[in-house]
Amino acid sequence: MTDQLSEDELDALAEFLDDPEAPPERLTLTAFDGFVAGLAVAPVGVEQDEWVELALGVVREGEVIDPTVIDFMTRHAQVVREVIRTRPEEFLPIFDSIVEVDGDEELEEISPVEWCAGFLLATDLFPEAFSTLAEDDEAVNLMLPFVVFGTEEGLEALEENQDGFAEELIDSIQPSVVGLFRYLAERDGVDAPAQSAAEPSIPE
Repeated sequence: MTDQLSEDELDALAEFLDDPEAPPERLTLTAFDGFVAGLAVAPVGVEQDEWVELALGVVREGEVIDPTVIDFMTRHAQVVREVIRTRPEEFLPIFDSIVEVDGDEELEEISPVEWCAGFLLATDLFPEAFSTLAEDDEAVNLMLPFVVFGTEEGLEALEENQDGFAEELIDSIQPSVVGLFRYLAERDGVDAPAQSAAEPSIPE
């Protein structure tokens, strides 16, 4: 079992990924958390160098990436994978927290927008696994929260929907991640518990 990042280690990773001066293509912490969740649900693996390069975006000339950061990214990816596949009841996405001012009152709201965008970015790495999901109503329902919050078209459609729909979708993200993993594993004939223990799809 991979050691979960400590609070200090997660803060250090967030400081690196959320740096305002980072390349615009670099994933923020919440987008990275969604990204590695997307890697975790896929029934096939992807090389670590490939997904790390995608998460980092453009590495500017002269920029040196601390190996500790890569270690934190890899460990977090592996922990998310293990939790989704073996302890799904413990899976908690890292959403953005947005504070809005309403008069003299500050209101804190949860935003899954970047998280879902990161999740969809990961699914793009597996076109064969995800391309046929639109043909099945169960799969469409499982993908709905990611498509709504993770795309411009989805967010535009969300604005036209009734009050409370966004909250329902946010609540559905965690079970949709777990459900999508199980759906893909069953469809592709993968023994989910066995693969979780013996065939990590995110190489260390």
